[in-house]
Amino acid sequence: MVGVTGNEKRAAEIHMFEYRGKRLVYDVNSGSLHEVDEPAWEFIHLLHAGLPAERITAMLSQRYPHSNVVEVQREIETLREEKLLFSSPPAAVEQGPSGGRLKSLCLFISRSCNLQCRYCFARSPGKENNGHMSRDVALKAVDLLLEQEGGRYCEIDFFGGEPLLNFPLVQEIVGYARTAGRRRGKEFTFTLTTNALLLGEEVAAFLNKENLNVILSLDGRPAVHDRMRRTVLDTGSYDRVLPLIRNFLAGRGYNNYYIRGTYTAYNLDFCRDVEHLLEEGFHSLSLEPVVAAGEADYALHRNDLRPLEQEYDRLVELFLQRREAGRPFHFYHFGVDLEKGPCLYKRLSGCGAGREYLAVAADGSLYPCHQFVGTEAFCLGRLGDGPFELDLQRGDQVARSAAQREACPSCWARYLCGRGCAAVSHFLAGDLCRNDALYCALQQIRLERALYLQAV
Repeated sequence: MVGVTGNEKRAAEIHMFEYRGKRLVYDVNSGSLHEVDEPAWEFIHLLHAGLPAERITAMLSQRYPHSNVVEVQREIETLREEKLLFSSPPAAVEQGPSGGRLKSLCLFISRSCNLQCRYCFARSPGKENNGHMSRDVALKAVDLLLEQEGGRYCEIDFFGGEPLLNFPLVQEIVGYARTAGRRRGKEFTFTLTTNALLLGEEVAAFLNKENLNVILSLDGRPAVHDRMRRTVLDTGSYDRVLPLIRNFLAGRGYNNYYIRGTYTAYNLDFCRDVEHLLEEGFHSLSLEPVVAAGEADYALHRNDLRPLEQEYDRLVELFLQRREAGRPFHFYHFGVDLEKGPCLYKRLSGCGAGREYLAVAADGSLYPCHQFVGTEAFCLGRLGDGPFELDLQRGDQVARSAAQREACPSCWARYLCGRGCAAVSHFLAGDLCRNDALYCALQQIRLERALYLQAV
């Protein structure tokens, strides 16, 4: 018979929530989602509280037809036998995440930029913001990936600064990596993040011909975008980048791209920015909360949580309306795939920063991820003229922090969010192993709505 004892509660973890008239039960360890009726909802809730099934059946039979309650119990027993409800943690949880090979690099191909975005972590005070990555450093970075044992697929992200300021080197790296990769049986994919100011015909032709994934920075409504994304002359950039983005996407059939925006305390009504981007014809979108310390005037605070939650509710409504009208769009944080999502290792180890993923600064210094670039305490080595040695111990410290973050073991969302972000923990919570409460709350809000959209 089904029953969950006190000792089993932690192992057999579920998350129950109601949203827009649906009762949903998410089985944390298996990643299974179940929509249930009221008797089943009560039965599962009482089971999770530790009551035996026989007692629950007797209790609920006083309010619902006995045959219905017995059927609910039988269905729950079947789900448990199939390890889709009240499932135990994967065995790897007890062992902790194992080491993985390096397979992705973020190259700060240029630390120079033709914008001065107020929230940009890459231009923080005290960091040098001028200069390009050299050819020598870039090719050594590619060689570092090629030298890794095992694995066929490698990824390189071009970042900055503005990577198109060093466009000839982008071209050379793509050609070099693909040619050298073929000799070693490896395949490369490339992503480039750009503010779009340099998306001219030559650049667009190359990016399209080589099929690079492109992330285009656009925050939404003109006033919202221009408030944060300023030119070097301290003017807005919206009117300059919008036609360039339109022309570029038209040339690639609106494929292989994301419009990536950032919302701040100044646009808590960010759903209006999503609506604006949709009106402009963009359908692959990601709007992210700003990562900023509390003293910044644009930083998010705990009292912003309720309006932000309401905004995600409006976004769900917009998502459903557009889908019903045959004009769907993709919103990055609603893209949870419960059937073909990340493998077990990925769900346990997080993003892989410090182990599977590293960032290379323009001067060749390596860091656990792009947000740590320039923070010397996290420097893992340097690709230069002398012998190269990667500080695996320091990188492993960042990678393992995903499994050590204090609030993650008891959080229902830990396998969906990858146990949070090391950079957010360090810069906002002050410790790799601590969680930032606002960041985690936003993750949970987004994920509940993403799960709901899986059910409708």
